[in-house]
Amino acid sequence: MLKLVQLAALLLILSTITSIPMLMAQSQPMPSAPIPAQILAAKKVFISNSGDDDLTIPHQLHAPTLTYNQFYADIKTWGKYELTSSPADADVVFEIQSYDSPAGLHVHLTILDPKTRITLWSLTQPVEGGSRAATARKNFDDAMNTLVSDLKKLLAGSQ
Repeated sequence: MLKLVQLAALLLILSTITSIPMLMAQSQPMPSAPIPAQILAAKKVFISNSGDDDLTIPHQLHAPTLTYNQFYADIKTWGKYELTSSPADADVVFEIQSYDSPAGLHVHLTILDPKTRITLWSLTQPVEGGSRAATARKNFDDAMNTLVSDLKKLLAGSQ
């Protein structure tokens, strides 16, 4: 019995000693990767509708351009950017879309370089489901507000 107690004590001491380096590594913050300067310096934006049809928007809403229209209105109301009518006149392109996946509906923003079409950054926000039209619309609006809020945080360097 004494040997069993000693073995248990030894195992406890060894597990404590081996977990200390892991705890120390977790306490040190991971450095943030830089946000592309082009995103931070952008003044002019073109908003591209990358798609949302009746299959991706909850059937209660029946609005095939809801994601684009809502995002466009939110960015215009924010007032940070001059919205252009052509990607050639923009510093960056905001490509907005909604899509359905096994995990549910999502709104997705891709920030692109207008000249190369290279993705500079992307943000995705899930949309909670809702069985009533009013609930579905509220959940969609909440997701869109969170997506725009995430964009603002990115620009503030706190993403």
